[in-house]
Amino acid sequence: MKFNDFTRVAAAIGFCAGAMFASNAFAGAVFLTGHDPDFHAQPTAGFGGNLLKAGISFVTGGTFDDASPAKKFLWVESNIAVPGGHLRGALSLDDIGAVAGTNFDTVDAAGLAGVNFSSYSAIAIASSFGGTLTRAELDGLIARKDDIKAFINAGGGLFASSECFPCGANLLGGSTAPDLFGYLPIVVTSIGANGPFNVTAAGAAAPFGLTNGDVNDPTHNSFGATGGLTIIDTDSSGNATTLAGNVRVGGGGFEPVPEPASLALLGLGLTGISLARRRKI
Repeated sequence: MKFNDFTRVAAAIGFCAGAMFASNAFAGAVFLTGHDPDFHAQPTAGFGGNLLKAGISFVTGGTFDDASPAKKFLWVESNIAVPGGHLRGALSLDDIGAVAGTNFDTVDAAGLAGVNFSSYSAIAIASSFGGTLTRAELDGLIARKDDIKAFINAGGGLFASSECFPCGANLLGGSTAPDLFGYLPIVVTSIGANGPFNVTAAGAAAPFGLTNGDVNDPTHNSFGATGGLTIIDTDSSGNATTLAGNVRVGGGGFEPVPEPASLALLGLGLTGISLARRRKI
């Protein structure tokens, strides 16, 4: 290949890498878990909050406990009287350092229709068993499915805790099975979970840093599909119990977006190759 031809190819590849780098700003961090860390992070439940902290930190870009965040995150949960076997999930957030009114706002079904998602860094959804996410909030989120897709593609984060049926049926519509995780842009099947749970290499690595001890609590669902997300931990049957990824939402669901560091290395490598070729000419 002649030098000019090579440089044109390198420039084209570099342009694509640059375009991908630029588009990375238009990708959202998604963290889905079948655990209910909003319940178990609370001292009364006797379990640590590392999973909750890892997930909320991931979807907010680490700003969940900033004294003056550029944007708060939005916590979605009902304000009904808490039934037996549940806790108010929002009360777990102060246990990981997030302050109501400073770091996050809460919204229930009544407020979901009018809330401006773009005012927030992330949407975080309580669990339906453990926390107090009800059928009303679930249906309100489903009604705004397209808005949630646009929010993720504009760089917003999404965190969601366990949703299961018939567990939590007292909050999710009695005998009528709801569309669990139905606000997501992919078909995610909520299936039964069986411990013990094991953190994958991705879950143990940065930015999560999780251990098996962080995920081995009573758990309410695993996932029958990964939808392009990375598996963070699995149940005893090998099913994904926590999923995460930096993604865009396309026609086929979640589409992983390369990390900025990977794109930067690609650009530097192309530049180095081009300079080396130039010296040999």
